[in-house]
Amino acid sequence: MQPEQAAALAASPIVPGPVKAAAATMAVVNTYINTAGGVQKASFTVDIEQIPGLIEKYKDAREKLRKILQKSYRLRSITPPGEDEISQQMANSLSKMATDEPGCLAEAVRDGIKRLTDQINQLEAALRDYRSTDEAATARQI
Repeated sequence: MQPEQAAALAASPIVPGPVKAAAATMAVVNTYINTAGGVQKASFTVDIEQIPGLIEKYKDAREKLRKILQKSYRLRSITPPGEDEISQQMANSLSKMATDEPGCLAEAVRDGIKRLTDQINQLEAALRDYRSTDEAATARQI
C-alpha cells in the first residue's frame, strides 16, 4: 500500500472498520533519496508494531555515522607517510576531502546524521500519536 493510500484510508469516514484499522496501524515516514546527483522527496509506510525496532536501528546507524564523523576529523590532520611529493599530495587531498565543504566526507556524514534524526523524530511522533489515539479509543470503550 502506498503511503498516500494508507493515510487516505485511515482518514476516510466511509472505509469499513477492518480496512480502516489496518490503514491506521501504518505510519508514513517522509525522507529524501539521492538520484543521479539530485535529491528527491520520498516516503514509505511502516507498521506501527515495527516502529520501536526501526527507531533502535536508526539510532544505531546514527551512532555509527557519529563515529565516522569523529574519524573524519583525524583525516583532516593526517601525516604523510613519507617526505616525497606523492605522499604530501595524498595527505593534502585526504585532508581536503574530509572537510565540511559541499560534497566532502564530513558534510555528507552530517547530512546523514540529520536525515536519520529527522526520521527518528517522525517515527517517535507517529508512535506517540498512535498510542494517544489508541488510549483515547480504549477510554471511550470503557
